[in-house]
Amino acid sequence: MFRVFIFLFLLGSLSFANKDLDEGEYWFKNRARNSKNDHADSLIVEKMIHAYKRALQDSTAEEKAAERLLYAYYFKGCYVIDYQNHDARLQLFAISKDFGEKMHAKYPKNHTISSLYAQNLSLWSQEYGALQAVKEGIAKKIRDLSTEAENWQFLGRAHQLLPYIPIILNWPDKDLADKYLTRAHKQDPADLNTILFLAELRLDQNRYKEALKLVEDGLNRGIRNTYTVEDKRSRWKLKDLKEKIKKAMK
Repeated sequence: MFRVFIFLFLLGSLSFANKDLDEGEYWFKNRARNSKNDHADSLIVEKMIHAYKRALQDSTAEEKAAERLLYAYYFKGCYVIDYQNHDARLQLFAISKDFGEKMHAKYPKNHTISSLYAQNLSLWSQEYGALQAVKEGIAKKIRDLSTEAENWQFLGRAHQLLPYIPIILNWPDKDLADKYLTRAHKQDPADLNTILFLAELRLDQNRYKEALKLVEDGLNRGIRNTYTVEDKRSRWKLKDLKEKIKKAMK
């Protein structure tokens, strides 16, 4: 009888944990609900985060919950917390950085976890202090994680934004930024962030017509149902970039 009770208890726990993952997925799919332009509702995002945290307790759901929780941390830091709230962003991305490191060590072949770990690590370094992060090897870590995950967008963006600093940071290369961002765009033409980054690179290269075409193509794509808040943010950045390109063309 005791064994039957233990079995039923474990079965119930497994079911409960899976229900937590389902609840997290529900809020993940509805993370744009009650959003205002490119800012999400904090209550909904917190429900999503807490559901995924509970789901982590089930070993059969942990890997998927870890993927979603890393994205939820990114989403909260970028689309809930005000950009000017340095302390809150630093605290959140520090939590995400530590969690990403732990999950990457446990699931090293999961490219989604590697990519999101790299992304949150990058966001943490911006709040922590970019130069200090570079000195501590964070830039190299982001590059290696992106390469490992074959995330060409992140890898291209790293080469695009990071400065070449002899001895300290001697690997960033604008030609490689072009190579990887072009590859990322071919891989996923609907990703507005890749379009934005590639258009910014074309502007820096004084290839104005190509930059303008990329921006217009991106704006013509509209907003994806699965990335409502994210694409709204990308669209206003594209519109702002369009004005910069037109000004440069005069």
